[in-house]
Amino acid sequence: MLKKKIINSLRNNFALLILAALVGLIVSFVAQLFIIGAKNIYEFIFLNDQFLLNITFLNLELNLIPMLICVPSSLLVGFLMYYLKLPRWFGPADTIYAAHHRAGILDLKGGFGSTIASFISISGGASVGIYGPLVHFGATVSSFIRRQKFIPKIPHDIIIGCGVAAAISAGFGAPIAGIIFAHETVLRHFSMKAVAALAISSMAANFSATEIGIVTPPLLLTAIPFEMSEILISLGIIGPLAAIIAIIFMKLVLFLGSIPKRLNLKSWQSPVIAGLACGICGMVFGEVLGLGTHTLMSVITSQQVIGYLIALLLGKLVLTSICIGFGFFGGMFSPALFLGGVLGAIVFQLPITSMNSDLLSVLAVSAMASVSSSVIGAPITAIILVLELTGSYEYAIAATFPIVICSFITSRIFANSVFDKQLIARGVAITKGREQIRLNEALIKNYVEKNYTKLKQTTSIDNAIKVLIKQKTTEGYIISKDNKFVGKISLLNLINKKDTKIINHLEEKPLTIDPSSNLIIVIKKLSKFVGESIPIVDKKTNEMIGIISENDVLQAYLDISEEINLIEKH
Repeated sequence: MLKKKIINSLRNNFALLILAALVGLIVSFVAQLFIIGAKNIYEFIFLNDQFLLNITFLNLELNLIPMLICVPSSLLVGFLMYYLKLPRWFGPADTIYAAHHRAGILDLKGGFGSTIASFISISGGASVGIYGPLVHFGATVSSFIRRQKFIPKIPHDIIIGCGVAAAISAGFGAPIAGIIFAHETVLRHFSMKAVAALAISSMAANFSATEIGIVTPPLLLTAIPFEMSEILISLGIIGPLAAIIAIIFMKLVLFLGSIPKRLNLKSWQSPVIAGLACGICGMVFGEVLGLGTHTLMSVITSQQVIGYLIALLLGKLVLTSICIGFGFFGGMFSPALFLGGVLGAIVFQLPITSMNSDLLSVLAVSAMASVSSSVIGAPITAIILVLELTGSYEYAIAATFPIVICSFITSRIFANSVFDKQLIARGVAITKGREQIRLNEALIKNYVEKNYTKLKQTTSIDNAIKVLIKQKTTEGYIISKDNKFVGKISLLNLINKKDTKIINHLEEKPLTIDPSSNLIIVIKKLSKFVGESIPIVDKKTNEMIGIISENDVLQAYLDISEEINLIEKH
C-alpha cells in the first residue's frame, strides 16, 4: 500500500513538471503571436504617416483615422460579448479566484473570448494593457489541460500559476519576475512543488521566446551609473505621488465600471462608449491611444515639456479608465507602467532634482515600478522586473524605496491591488486567504445529520422522555406530518412536568440554521450557542432538513484547515 502510494505520488509529480513545461511552451508561443500581431496592426493603422485622413476644424488639424477605427473595433468587441453571451470580460481577478477556489475551474469560453476581445481592443486603439489578458489566457489554458481525462491528478493552483508565470516570462522576457509574480499575486504561498513547476514553466516560456525571437521585450533599457545621493529626495517624492496616481487610477476604473449598470446598459452595449471616447481623443491627442510603448520610451529617454507630460498623465489616466470601465477590454499593467513613467519624468523636472539628464531614466523606471506594483499588488515582482529589464542592481535598489512607500500607502487606503478590490466587490474575501474562501464555500447542508429524534405534536411527555432516553439524546424535534419544523424540546424541560402535552414545553426562539448557510456563518452563530444540536431548517418552506452538532462543525473546520495546510506546505 505504501509502495503504491509512493509510486502514484512520483507519477503525479513527474506529470506536473512535464505539464508545466508544455504549458510554458504553448503560452509563450501564443503570447508572442498575440503581442506581435496586436502591435503590428496598431502601428500600421495609428503610427503610419501614409495612413492619414486629416480635416481642419476650428483651426485644428484632426486625423479621422482613430474615430474610423476605434468605434468599429468597440462595436466588434460588443458583438463578440453578445455572441458569446458573456456577462462581462474575464481577467486576472478571475485567475486569482480560480487558484484559490477548490474546483480551480476557469470558464473556457469566457477566457478565450476575453483574449480575443483584448486583441481586437489593443489592435483597434483602446488605451489598455496587454499583459493582464495574457495572464488570464495562460491560466485558462492550464486549467483546460488539467481537466482532460488522461491528465493525472495534479494541484489546480500550481498549474494555473504555471500559465501565469509563462505569460509574464514570455511577454517581458523576465523569467524570474514571472515566477515571483505567480507566487506573489496568484498563488500567495510558497512551496517546493510550486516553485519547481513554476520555474520550469517560466524557463520553458523564456527559452521558447528567445529561440523563436518573434518578440523583443519592449522595455529593455541600458543602465547608466549614478549616485544614489543625487536622487534620494526625488525617490522619496515619487513614493507618495505614485500611490496617489495608483489609487486614483484604480478607483476611477471601478467607478466607471459601475456606470453602465446605472445607465441600464447591457454589457455588450457599453464598449461603444469607450470606442467613441478613444476616437475623439485620438483625433486630437493620439499619444494616449494603445499600449503607448513608443511614447513611453520617448518620455523615459528624452526630456519633454512638462505641460506635455501632464497632458499625457491625465489623458492616459482618464481614457484607460473609460476603456476598462466600459468594456473596451484590456489589462491595467501596461497603462500603470505608462503612468509611472510619465510621473517619473515630471518629478525629474522639479527644482529639487539634479538636472543630470542621465537620471531621467532612473526616476522614470522607479516610478513605473511603483505605480504598477500597487495596481497589480506585486511589489517584489516589480523590483525583480526592474533588475531583469535593466540588468542593474543599482536601478533595482533605487526602485525599492518608492515601491515600498507606494505599496504601503495604497494597501492601507485602497487595497492590496485592483484585483483584490474587484474580488471583494464580488463578495470574495481574497485577502483573508484560502481558509476563509473555503469556509465561505462550504455549505452547511453538506454536513447535515439526517438521523435525529423526531416527535409528533401529539406525543405525550412520558413517551417523549422514553424516546429521548432510548435514543441516548437530550434533545428532540417536533415535526409535522408534512415534515415542517414545529419546535425543539429538551429532556431537562420535560422531567417532573404535570401536564401531558409536550407542545407546551417547546424551547423559546431556538437557534435554527438555513441549509444554504456557509461554515463562517454557522461558526459565528455557534459562538453563543449552548446545547446538543442545532436544527437545519429551510427558511422559505420551514422544512426540517436535519441537525448539526458543534462537533460536526468543528470537524468540518479542521478538515478544511488540514486541506489548506496540504496545499500551502507541500
